[in-house]
Amino acid sequence: MPQVTVLLPVYNGANYLAQAMQSVLAQDFSDFELHVLDDCSEDESARVAQSSGDPRVRYSRNPERYGLFKTLNRGFEEAKTSLVRIWAHDDIMLPGGLRAFVDFAQRYPSAGMVYSDFYAINAAGERTGDDLAHVGQRVRTPEIASPQVSALLFCCYGCLPGNISTVMLRKEIWAKVGGFLTGIQQAPDYEMWVRMSEHHNVGFIREKTVELRSHPLQLGQQGHRQMTSIEEEVQVVRMLKQRLADIVPEAELRRVRQVERGRQYVQWIARAALRGDFAGACRGWKALAHHGQPWSQALFWLLSINGRFFMLDRNTWFDRHLALVNNSHAVVDRVLAQREMEKRRSPLV
Repeated sequence: MPQVTVLLPVYNGANYLAQAMQSVLAQDFSDFELHVLDDCSEDESARVAQSSGDPRVRYSRNPERYGLFKTLNRGFEEAKTSLVRIWAHDDIMLPGGLRAFVDFAQRYPSAGMVYSDFYAINAAGERTGDDLAHVGQRVRTPEIASPQVSALLFCCYGCLPGNISTVMLRKEIWAKVGGFLTGIQQAPDYEMWVRMSEHHNVGFIREKTVELRSHPLQLGQQGHRQMTSIEEEVQVVRMLKQRLADIVPEAELRRVRQVERGRQYVQWIARAALRGDFAGACRGWKALAHHGQPWSQALFWLLSINGRFFMLDRNTWFDRHLALVNNSHAVVDRVLAQREMEKRRSPLV
């Protein structure tokens, strides 16, 4: 039995699939199964997946269109290994990338989820440097983040992994938290990471192990145009708000949401209106209302000229509130130590 299962869901991804598969098959860590899960592709994906000739490749096809996250759930259910590396049909795994994940998981058994840094590439495979925008976040992310630190990171910087291709999960943790949500298309990965991190540590590999490709057909970019991301992230925001309620003031949580993600939401709505997609703009506005204070959010976007003014220094914001998190840990530790001391001093009854 292999040590790792690499899940590669694909739907009409023949143009990049062979390169994505080959980057996995060429890894120096070879003890894995690469399971290509075809979500009823209508192009040459099936032929490409079955033509590798490598015995480590397993191909299966959904009986009907499942969507990405139901397909991933099927892959996790069928995986026979404790470690499951998620992959995508349009990305490239760099040499040594798979071994880095396995070594990290063995070194830190408390990490229920592990993700790594990455290089950003365009449709042609050229590195764009867009990943440099995450430097401030990466240097502040510890190798092992506790649930509270993870919540603060998610709140300040958004979906930390950036893409499913940077993530490995322990199958038992995936099963314990109930798998990926289905029925929605944009936020199930973000929601899963936040839900999983509530009770389990999150691991971060500082090494850039993959190249993430950006192109117009990506699910995330489609979500921006269709406004589905705005509505689907409401639950994630609520979970983070609840987890940080006793540490970070509500005004501060609202401020970081408004200046960062909320500003992006309004920009998507404005772009939809400018290209004549008024139905999409209305959908986006209704979704924004679920986050609360939509007019205030729109006014901030307008006065800041889409964030060119009054921008929040997220790194400074994070550093300041991390100190609150660390202080809360210290208080809890002192209370637990005091209770233990009192318990030892109490006479036995």
